[in-house]
Amino acid sequence: MASTATVKMATLKIPREALTEALLFLILPVLSFIFMMQQKFTLQAPAKINLYLKVLNQREDGFHNLTSLMQMVGLYDTLTFEAKPDAITLQVEKSSLPADHSNLVMKAAILLQKALVSAGYPRKGVFMTLQKEIPLAAGLAGGSSDAVSTLIGLNQLWGLHWPKKRLAELSESLGSDLPFFFDGPTAWVSGRGEMVESAPSPFSGWVVLVNPEISVSTASVFRDYSAQSGLTKIDAPLNIKPDKGWPSTAEILRHTANDLEKVTLNRFPKLKAIKSQLQERGARLVLMSGSGPTLFGLFKDEQQAKHVAEEIRALRQHHSIKVWSVPLLQKSPY
Repeated sequence: MASTATVKMATLKIPREALTEALLFLILPVLSFIFMMQQKFTLQAPAKINLYLKVLNQREDGFHNLTSLMQMVGLYDTLTFEAKPDAITLQVEKSSLPADHSNLVMKAAILLQKALVSAGYPRKGVFMTLQKEIPLAAGLAGGSSDAVSTLIGLNQLWGLHWPKKRLAELSESLGSDLPFFFDGPTAWVSGRGEMVESAPSPFSGWVVLVNPEISVSTASVFRDYSAQSGLTKIDAPLNIKPDKGWPSTAEILRHTANDLEKVTLNRFPKLKAIKSQLQERGARLVLMSGSGPTLFGLFKDEQQAKHVAEEIRALRQHHSIKVWSVPLLQKSPY
């Protein structure tokens, strides 16, 4: 008969303090990583184009009342935010744009820091990195978009949880294009830019952007337009009252307009050739964005847009230009 062996299992007793230390040793690095991720993150700031722009009249404060249909597009600057005790610093990459207090990113950060201190919050700081892809003074509102991304990013980083409406009102002192970016990707804009009505996009597809690497002063274009047109109060040909329905795609194409375009095209005649090249390649709509000098053409899909972009690059290879094919955004990155 086989003998039966009795095996006694030993029970290992670990002191509670040692078990707690072991768990903390495993968990703390994970918690630290999560905390670090919350204290450093990245946002993309999209460019915009004007699908319609009508200047109505000049105001007593020197600004102009306008009606515009603005649209976010998939060309982005990138902003990285890292929490710091109280100082605000900025590093700019891929651009000659200064990183001092003249930069709209710095202006936005300082503005929000002052607002939070005035509201009774402790003073907080940040180290920001701005990587530029949107060209400067190009009619694409890159600086305005960067400033809005700064307000939204710091609202998150500093744990303020202020609603977008409060941030948008704060942003009005920084520039006329800023309020739009809180209500994109598509919106009708009026007043000097502070009155924004989100709307469904009348277009889908892709856009080819052509920038001749010329800087244009928006203020000087408005000034020249006012002098040339002898502005008086007029009505916009398109109805933008949401209760009566938004203008259709057909209406926008029928009343296509950018009142500032003529001024910039006359300043830089070579832009007229670029506009013709986009039209000849079947763009659904070809306009200048804002005060320019960037021109855009709308195309039905990515393949067509990329093909046209390559053709424009080849035609203009001996000229200083930048060309992008990017989507019309159907959703805001915020």
